[in-house]
Order: sequence, then C-alpha cells, then structure tokens
Amino acid sequence: MPQLETPRLLLEPMSHAQFDIFVRDMLTDPRVVEHYHSYRDLFDLHQIRSLAEKDFWENFEVSRARTEFEIWSINEKPTESSEGSFVGWTGLLRSSISDQFGGPELQFMIASRAFGQGYATEASAKVLDDAQERELTPKVIATVDIPNAGSIRVLEKLEFEFIEQIESYGSSEMYLYTKQLETVSQ
Repeated sequence: MPQLETPRLLLEPMSHAQFDIFVRDMLTDPRVVEHYHSYRDLFDLHQIRSLAEKDFWENFEVSRARTEFEIWSINEKPTESSEGSFVGWTGLLRSSISDQFGGPELQFMIASRAFGQGYATEASAKVLDDAQERELTPKVIATVDIPNAGSIRVLEKLEFEFIEQIESYGSSEMYLYTKQLETVSQ
C-alpha cells in the first residue's frame, strides 16, 4: 500500500516497529490515555504492551485481512530543522461496533507533544479522502469519550454528525458520530 501525503504529514501503513513506538511513548503518557479507560491506571510497560497487542494490533491485523481499510502511522515530514517523527496513527477499521452501527470506524490517537497542532484532523481527512476516492465505504462511524473535547473538535472539523450517546469500549459515556462519504464515480 502506498503512502498518503498531506502538506505537513506522511502517512504509511502502520508497521509493528511504529506500533512499538506507540506503545512505549503514547500508551504510557497520562495525557494520551486519559480517555482510554483500560490504560489510565496501568504503569507496567509489559502489561501495557500485552494489552495493546490484543486491543490494538490484533484488531488492526484482523481488519486489514478482512477489508481494504488501513491503519496509518502519522509522521511529520522532515524539515530543515527536524528529521520528522512518528506522532500517532489514524485509520478506518472494522471494529467491534461496526456491524451494530453500519460502517467502519475512524480511529486516531496523537502523541501529547503534538496536541493542538491539527495533525489528527489533517491526517484523518486524508484517510477519509482516500476511502472516498477508492469507494471503500459509503458511511463511516466514530466514537469518542464524552469528556474528550479535542477529539470531538476533530470530528466536528471533519463534518461528522453527532448521533447519540452510546455504551462502547467499556464506557457508557461515549458519543457516536457518523459521516456519509460522497461517491466519486457518478
């Protein structure tokens, strides 16, 4: 699968090496896991890695095997003053709630050092554009922890529509959003 590119970012299919960086740098960061109930109170890296292999990597791989959806690593483009670096991931996947709500789920996580820079919006918009161009799905869903104002803003900027409060991922305090993708060939 080729890379996707935005003005500031390079997106590439997430490798296990990038997944390891995600686990080490992001899942141990209290600001990143604040809205991820299963990870908030974990401090042992071995335990975090073991749980993340099941929660994230296995789901990424199952979705990749059954669909054309991809999980993309988000990497800053190199500049004169920086070599660029991994800042998170985004993608569409067949999740545990996809069948219930009718579409693949847009998911994303950003490193805390990159919060507020628009990377989640920029990268996720590119993923949605790619899905639309390849006509992978007419509808995308997203869930967000109610107190997660940053992720709610991302979904609103991407023009997702709020549907309702739901119970998912072990929490009854989640919002469901959807977005219809326009078909390219008409």
